Amino acid sequence: MHRAIRLAALALLATGIAARDVAAKGDKLPKTDPKLAAAIEAAIRKAGGDDFWGTVLVASKGQVAYVQGFGFADYEKKPNAADTLFEIASTSKQFTATAILRLEQQKKLKTTDTLDKFFPKASKDKKKVTIDHLLHHTSGLDPKLGVPYDWGGARDQYAEQMLAPALVDVPGEKWSYSNVGYALLAAIVEVVTSQSFEDYCRKELFAPAGLEDTGFVKDRNLIKSGRITKRKCDDGQPSWTAADWHYGWGYRGMGGVVSTAPDLLAWDRALRGTKVLGEAAKKKLYTPTLEKYACGWIVDPGERGGAKVSHSGSVRGYRMQFARWLEDDLVVIVLTNDKEDPHAVEREVTAAYLANR
Repeated sequence: MHRAIRLAALALLATGIAARDVAAKGDKLPKTDPKLAAAIEAAIRKAGGDDFWGTVLVASKGQVAYVQGFGFADYEKKPNAADTLFEIASTSKQFTATAILRLEQQKKLKTTDTLDKFFPKASKDKKKVTIDHLLHHTSGLDPKLGVPYDWGGARDQYAEQMLAPALVDVPGEKWSYSNVGYALLAAIVEVVTSQSFEDYCRKELFAPAGLEDTGFVKDRNLIKSGRITKRKCDDGQPSWTAADWHYGWGYRGMGGVVSTAPDLLAWDRALRGTKVLGEAAKKKLYTPTLEKYACGWIVDPGERGGAKVSHSGSVRGYRMQFARWLEDDLVVIVLTNDKEDPHAVEREVTAAYLANR
């Protein structure tokens, strides 16, 4: 990025006008404690440098303790704000997993169902692969499988192509991160509901959770939004944004959700209640198998006991980290349209918050 843009971003950061306060879906935003704000911003600089670009939100028990935007959404003059729209890449997987568990809750499938139930043309070895295996990245599918993000084929063509090669591992015995597995989960949602994956998510997940700004790449209302970020990368096109990019069966289910920090906090609140998933389904959502991976969430011990569930995302133009402490009821969200490490920012911001709460 040009030095002049960086300097302008620093000036906005220093004066605090790079963000506008936004309450979390109806909650009145409390005034940020100056000492806490100073500690968090020092933590952001420590992890992301003086030129961190993006949005950072910290909330406790559903109340926003800190939210701030840094740098520019358009790389020129429009500042990142608290409610700026970013693509969340692989963090999208939690929505796909939740859609599957909601369908199980609605008794339209079981996570013990095998893939041949949904894809009759799948090779015989796929009769040993269950939905559970796809959710936990233990399916045995070849990790090299996949097609480009801009692949334009149809769902059934994609599923047939991805399920034709032989398994490379025994299902359930080895963890291997599989984007294809989550695309197949999105395909299962469509097979079971006879509607698009996106429509099911909008109706059954986004609406009950009160997510007003969340959608998918290619959503027209997001493309037209004045709060969208540009997608800047080495092979980028001038027209690319968080919502105007490649989207199809090369990316569906594994990525492609576009959202804001306040909407992700609203999603946290919905998952803590029962609007989307009941208690039994939520237990399954957060129960890991191999490599601490549950259903679209990585489960670790929290800094003060209990469970920390998180997921990151990285795609051309965007990086992010979404961390939630289940017992402590703490949320830290880092969204960036630059190349800073969101994991490092989250760790430093969390430490600063816990030391100054």
